[in-house]
Amino acid sequence: MRAAVLAAALLTAGAAQAAEPPAFKLVRSDEDYAYLKSAPNLTGLDPLRYIPLGENGHLTLGGEARVRLDTIDAPRFGVGGAQADTFALFRGLVSADLHLNSAVRVYGELGLHRDIGKGEAPAITDRDGLDAQVLFVDLTPAQHWRLRLGRQELSFNPTQRFVSVREGPNIRQSFDGARLTYSDKGLKVDAFYTHPIALEPGGFNDSHNASQAFWGVYATAPVGRAASLDVYSLNLDRDRVRFGAVTGDERRRGVGARLAGKTGAVDYEVEGMVQRGHFAGQDIRAWAGSAGVGYSFTAPWKPRLSVRRDIGSGDNDPADGQLKTFNPLFPKGAYFSEAGLVGWSNLSAWRIALGAAPTKSVSVEVSHTDRRRQAGRDAIYLQPLAALAGGGASTAKAVSKDWQADLGWQFSRNVKLSLEAVHAEAGGAVKAAGGRDVDFAMAIVQFRF
Repeated sequence: MRAAVLAAALLTAGAAQAAEPPAFKLVRSDEDYAYLKSAPNLTGLDPLRYIPLGENGHLTLGGEARVRLDTIDAPRFGVGGAQADTFALFRGLVSADLHLNSAVRVYGELGLHRDIGKGEAPAITDRDGLDAQVLFVDLTPAQHWRLRLGRQELSFNPTQRFVSVREGPNIRQSFDGARLTYSDKGLKVDAFYTHPIALEPGGFNDSHNASQAFWGVYATAPVGRAASLDVYSLNLDRDRVRFGAVTGDERRRGVGARLAGKTGAVDYEVEGMVQRGHFAGQDIRAWAGSAGVGYSFTAPWKPRLSVRRDIGSGDNDPADGQLKTFNPLFPKGAYFSEAGLVGWSNLSAWRIALGAAPTKSVSVEVSHTDRRRQAGRDAIYLQPLAALAGGGASTAKAVSKDWQADLGWQFSRNVKLSLEAVHAEAGGAVKAAGGRDVDFAMAIVQFRF
């Protein structure tokens, strides 16, 4: 009974404040509640957000409880006898953000992740014992400069095509390493060297993957009044990985740029990346690009119509001494949909969508996506870079035609509901591999404080 009363109080506490705090950020360590130091009084959950420690220090406590329910009638398009499955995923996070002074900060986040009732063996991102999701030290030796050391999440732009926190799956993506950041007047430059975390199902046993290194430089700056330009170098070293029938060491070097902005009712975004390097004696010659435009109507519900084109290169000739399959690095799992059916590699896709906001807290969107292979002789890739078994049975390019509906309801500052439904009509390439149409639905209830 006491637990129920406490839960109800937490759910409504945010709404009880006279002045709402800012919205939660995707990367929780980016939140800053130092403004509460000068607040006349602390109400609701403010006593957890700002705990004074001496004259210059403070502590912020936070957390998240998320339940995700999935149902899918044909995982992996049903290839290999995959059966219908309905299951739940639970994510629990608690965080502590300790500011010792203006120059030293320690941030930690513990996570517990569980899958419930899953028929198939759990994916690597489904289940983990209590472990450190994030644990780093920030050193700020001078104005505009910050050095971050330890376990951290990486996110450089809102789209998160190729570097993401992997919010959709149960366990988010973390890295161990160092990140140096310079920021001033809209310019931000990050230089980093990290290793992705290798997940283990036990408690306090996750460590970095020593056989992989992810490093680079990412810079973003404003362009005019309503646009931003990003330029970057993203590099990935992996030992003993497989492409097709070949296994070897991958040394992939990528350079890219992204331009995003808005003019009047029109918003736009263009991004491209070229990858070079070596894999098992082959030269890497891969690329990817995306271009999208949206138009927001001046009408009730604020409707927005958008069109997007996405292409990731594939390899049409595995015997020519060149690997042309694009590696999406650490992509946003729900970039296409939460169903996880298709990834960025060997992709050619068109997407048209119509979204609306019936109220300030509710958003809806319906969309149609036509997916094909960019190269008919390369595999069909699931997220993020897993080849669909039997994809080489045909050189047909049609992968799927997807119809999708999404709904988001920000019930309060602390509670959000997300719903998604997808019908994927299998194309010729999938049918040749023994696949079939897929129906998928998902619901997420997320509580954050």
